[in-house]
Amino acid sequence: MRRLAIAVFVLACGRAWADDASADRAFRDAEARGSIDALEALGAERPATRWTDDAWSEAARLAERAGDFARARRDLEQAVATATDEALARRAKAELARLAAIAGASGEWAAVAAQHEQLVGRIAHGDPKPALRELEAIVDANPRYPRAALAMLAIGRGWERDGDAATARVWFERADRAATGAMRDQVGPEIARFLIRDGSLDDARRAIAEVHDRGVSDELEQSLARAEARRTLRWILWAILAAIVAAAVVTLRREAGSWRGVGRRLVRLPSEVWFYVPIALVLVGVAWTGNPIVARAVRAIAIIGTIVAWISGAMLAGVRPIAFRRAVLHAAVAAIAVLAATYLAIDRDRMIDLVVETWRSGPAAR
Repeated sequence: MRRLAIAVFVLACGRAWADDASADRAFRDAEARGSIDALEALGAERPATRWTDDAWSEAARLAERAGDFARARRDLEQAVATATDEALARRAKAELARLAAIAGASGEWAAVAAQHEQLVGRIAHGDPKPALRELEAIVDANPRYPRAALAMLAIGRGWERDGDAATARVWFERADRAATGAMRDQVGPEIARFLIRDGSLDDARRAIAEVHDRGVSDELEQSLARAEARRTLRWILWAILAAIVAAAVVTLRREAGSWRGVGRRLVRLPSEVWFYVPIALVLVGVAWTGNPIVARAVRAIAIIGTIVAWISGAMLAGVRPIAFRRAVLHAAVAAIAVLAATYLAIDRDRMIDLVVETWRSGPAAR
């Protein structure tokens, strides 16, 4: 009798091991293919295996990534019902609670949440305007949507990336008014970051004061300090440019002999401008097919270069021969003017952050 019981036990264990091994292979295959249908089919198979709850949990993850919140909810409920691992059951229950915050307690906001996620993905690629306007319409049509404040943040970031800071500010302010409870912990820091990027440093300081997370507020304080240092640097660079322009005017007036002479020199296009402008126009045209913020910076730099080349050529037009010392000084001052004006151009739309990141990480990091 004892031998019979042992034999039955061994056969049962062998069958269970074989079922688990088969389920293991099926789970790995479905996971590798990202097949929600295959994972759900595996979870529905009976008898259950130790992969049943994992299959439902992975299916829920993939369904949420696909924007199908109702399906993700159903799969998580199955994961909880079939869970043999307490840790997995706790995670599934936590995910259900998070999905309820996204799509509503009974899934009533699932369709809106799916559209929200889809449009956020579209905003990040290509021309964001159509997706931004669609998301704006959804937010306006669903004022009680639980994640409306987050959708407003996405709209604000999209308009900011597109170069429309005024519209972006309107949506960030709407997000600030719409955020309540725990959502303020997400919205508040994002608004503070926007205000820092926008140069509204006093408003940013007030927004940072309302952030409760000490780590986040410290990071924001550091960003604010850098922004204040950059503001000081901008004032210094503007003063340098003003001094260079004043010196150029005085030099031109002295060498031309009269203001009419200055006008005659400036009317004639120097050879430097004829050489530079066609190249600058090509660069501006290429930049304008991409990011509008980058395009504006390139356009500003092209205009700055044209002005510097024009004035520089006018100053040297009547000087023959040009002494070596003057040539070196002239080139140095022109380079300082171009560098100062270029910094101001790329710092205007926070392009400086992109330049610094690209310098540190390389162009492939973006």
